[in-house]
Amino acid sequence: MSARRRDGHLRFLDHTADVLAECEAPDFAGLLEVAARALYETALETYRGGAAPDARRMARIEGGSYEEILVRWLQELLYLLDVERFVAIRFRFDEASGARLRAVVDGYVHGPDERAVEVKAATYHGMEVRRDAEGFRARVVFDL
Repeated sequence: MSARRRDGHLRFLDHTADVLAECEAPDFAGLLEVAARALYETALETYRGGAAPDARRMARIEGGSYEEILVRWLQELLYLLDVERFVAIRFRFDEASGARLRAVVDGYVHGPDERAVEVKAATYHGMEVRRDAEGFRARVVFDL
């Protein structure tokens, strides 16, 4: 189980009505972390990534591609955010591939006044995951 933080890069790009995030990381697990940060930075007034975690959730996802795993991961985090107000800040991946994801996420429960916008979904529209010698890159569109 990997508990180290994977450094990655996040950049928001112009998009018509939704939010387009470009994520980069050296490995797929790192890409999943950066994409989660993009979700929280979009949905919350302030993402408290450095907060002390006081809650834990588990995620188990199966899919047929990196794109499917990434979208389903973000949908799972969005469900936890909407239903339980859970915000993940620490990620430990037992497995992170284009076929399967198993993770333990630690985080906190945010207050009702901390939401900035309602993110309806992470979509397949415009989704692109690329792997090259430097790692993984993805474009993710959040439907607002």
